[in-house]
Amino acid sequence: MPWIVFDYAGVISASPPVGAGALLPETVAAPPARFWPVYWAHRQPYDLGAVTAEEFWREVCGELDVPLDDDLVHVLVALDVRTWAHVNEDTVALLRELAGRGTPLALLSNAPVELARMVDGRPWASLFRHRLYSADLGLAKPAPEIFHELTGRLGAAPGEVVFVDDREENVRAARMLGIRAVHFTGVARLRADLDRVAGWARVRTGRAAGSPAATGRARPSRRGG
Repeated sequence: MPWIVFDYAGVISASPPVGAGALLPETVAAPPARFWPVYWAHRQPYDLGAVTAEEFWREVCGELDVPLDDDLVHVLVALDVRTWAHVNEDTVALLRELAGRGTPLALLSNAPVELARMVDGRPWASLFRHRLYSADLGLAKPAPEIFHELTGRLGAAPGEVVFVDDREENVRAARMLGIRAVHFTGVARLRADLDRVAGWARVRTGRAAGSPAATGRARPSRRGG
């Protein structure tokens, strides 16, 4: 049974509700059309753990000509985490179903430390046998090094891994390394993709050829790392 590795933002987390997505630009009194390009332009070093939250927001607010103090940093960090905290309940239901069938699951996310620790604290986080974050690794998708780190932690060959991500560039990078990657556009489509790529629907019935149910032989579950 292959590992199934999920991205967080855009796969497990839902798109931020309009109100939540508006809070950050409103807090610094910047038009969204101005705020978000600046936010993303400075995001990668923060996701990599190369800069602190204070340093990230100092760069963003400096470019927006917004005065910054410790209180505002605290508010911005809290709002930022909250923006990405809204989960897709259909994805979480699928995770529980997969885990209940014994499917080995892992998480691979480009996330700063504060967001990573929030995710670690969610009740469904324990469904993952491994949780890997860019800020902890100093590596970020779509760099090939982060996928090498992933397969090493899992103790799996690339062909034994199915990777689910909503960004096409990340999917392409994984495929170039031999990982069976699928582009996430919704849970209904993902179920079909998992069946196509990993034969999940057949494996989950316990009737696939060579499965313990078919052969009558017990098989130890794979645990990487």
